Parts: sequence; structure tokens; C-alpha cells
Amino acid sequence: MAKYKVTIGEEFVVDGVEITNVKSVERLAAIDGRRRRERQQAPLAYGVLGLFSAAFVASAVIGWYDGSYDELLAVWVTGHGWATFVIGRFFKKG
Repeated sequence: MAKYKVTIGEEFVVDGVEITNVKSVERLAAIDGRRRRERQQAPLAYGVLGLFSAAFVASAVIGWYDGSYDELLAVWVTGHGWATFVIGRFFKKG
């Protein structure tokens, strides 16, 4: 089997790039930073909301069988602040 070397024209070499608009680069860096932070915060937000939801459902089931919903009230009082904080931070604009 023969080996072929295919070339078209000359090699394209980039030695450097001249930046004429620094503000555009700063804005792109800020956008990249926000996207990176959002990607890191998303699993934490889903974890907190999932844990709160599971505890809420479990305490509701216990209250259903128990007849008193004291457990549900305890989970709500303990967790609604955290859930509100996470939802507020996660869906904050800008």
C-alpha cells in the first residue's frame, strides 16, 4: 500500500495577533468567567434543591401516616431559606 503526502499551498502560520479593541476582550473575559461560575454553581443548586425536595416529600409521607404534619413544618422552617437563597442566586439576572 502506497503512502501519499497531500499538500495544498503553503503552511499557514500565525505568529501573533494584534488586539485593537481591549474593551471587547475584557467583555469576553467577563462573559467566560460568568459562564464558568454558573457551570460550577449548577450542580450545587440542583443538589440543594433535590435534597430539600426529598426531605419535604419524605416528611409529608411521614405526616400522612402519623396524622400530624410537625415533621413537614420542621423541614419547611429549616429548608425554605436555603431553597430561596439557591433559587435566587441561580436565577439571578446579570
